[in-house]
Amino acid sequence: MGKECLIFVLAYLLGSIPTALLVAKPFGIDPREHGSRNLGATNVARLLGKKWGLITLLGDMGKGILPMLLALHLFRDHPSRDWLVALTGLSAFLGHLFPLYLKFRGGKGVATATGVFLVLCPKALLVALVAFILAVKFSGFVSVGSLLASALMPGLIYLFCPNKAYETVALIMAVLIWIKHRENIRRLLRGEEKSWKKKN
Repeated sequence: MGKECLIFVLAYLLGSIPTALLVAKPFGIDPREHGSRNLGATNVARLLGKKWGLITLLGDMGKGILPMLLALHLFRDHPSRDWLVALTGLSAFLGHLFPLYLKFRGGKGVATATGVFLVLCPKALLVALVAFILAVKFSGFVSVGSLLASALMPGLIYLFCPNKAYETVALIMAVLIWIKHRENIRRLLRGEEKSWKKKN
């Protein structure tokens, strides 16, 4: 189990890297103290502009993609390859949510999950991305798109890439994303959520 444990720890540590904090630091801004106070691409985009939000998004996605590509290479002939690759992605995702470097207080995981699903099941991710875009367009809330896309992902993986390991990890990640969005859900119910269409 040595190699398996090592890749999980490596994925977690990579996932723990606070991309948003690193991007915003040269500007003298801590995303945890401004805007939505979330370490995510949406908050960085609000604070610094879309270009820096995109850089944060790509960095957070990369935290999910890179360790999984390594796992695909290391475990290509392993009988439990699918589980090991999926759990590597989950480890990176957990690193983003509960980063070792920030006292386990991280982001909401949507971008890192996107990187994970890009490797696991690109077709499912594409459909979820369309649902995300439409939800944001018609509701005006990024949180609504994130919640919808994450909720759809386990079923989409079942349809396009049926695999017990992938489906299980997708379900765990969806539940955690919803838990991490609990304040957004409360604000949505109260009509207080900030709209992407508004400059507030």
